Amino acid sequence: MPPKQEDRILNLMLQQLESRRAAGRHGSHRHGDTFAILLLVLLILTVAARTASSQQTPHEPSPPSQSPSIQPLSTQGKLRFYLGTNFGPAGLLGSAFSAGLNQWRDYPTEWGQGAEGYGRRLASCLGHNTVKNTIRFVTATALREDPRYFPSEQKGFSRRVGHALASVFVTRTDSGGRRFAVSEFAGVVGSEFIANQWYPPRVATTNDALRGSTVTLGFDAARNLAKEFWPDIKNTLRHR
Repeated sequence: MPPKQEDRILNLMLQQLESRRAAGRHGSHRHGDTFAILLLVLLILTVAARTASSQQTPHEPSPPSQSPSIQPLSTQGKLRFYLGTNFGPAGLLGSAFSAGLNQWRDYPTEWGQGAEGYGRRLASCLGHNTVKNTIRFVTATALREDPRYFPSEQKGFSRRVGHALASVFVTRTDSGGRRFAVSEFAGVVGSEFIANQWYPPRVATTNDALRGSTVTLGFDAARNLAKEFWPDIKNTLRHR
């Protein structure tokens, strides 16, 4: 399969980050890293939006191995999904909540308190999520992974819990198969290491990035559990 345009831009982003990392991570270099990251992220989203229509196949039939009720997402559909995840109400509220939690924890301490400290933490959360979802979008498009969560078709509480937790590690493909969720892990781990570029050196370490990746995957598991059981909870509350 020929390389996608967005793949070439992702490679450019990674090359730029690697060259800047080799040049140094302190002083003006760190500000340059942050600017380059945000610029390249916006470039990826712009190119992806322009090329989505030409790559879309709106009337593509479902593969034989896939349920007729589940249609694969086109490139444009995946772009809309990730933009909604990042900039939709839930995504923005999640960033605001994470920034508030870090403000309460005074993390990182170097960013201080008050409106300025919260503003820096909010900008960091928004930038972090934008990088994560950009990597996820590019990887899911290139590998034909479906980013959506599909509720369990099985009965029983334990089986449904197991399905929600497993969905962090296993994803559905566009053809209806199953595989290791490369896009999920690439986005989570990659964004943690990229976010180190604008964090204070004290907390911008490999251990901190790996710890943050674990926490993010835990939140993703909790999100899957909410998606799995919220319809049941809502239905119960409605009939009370």
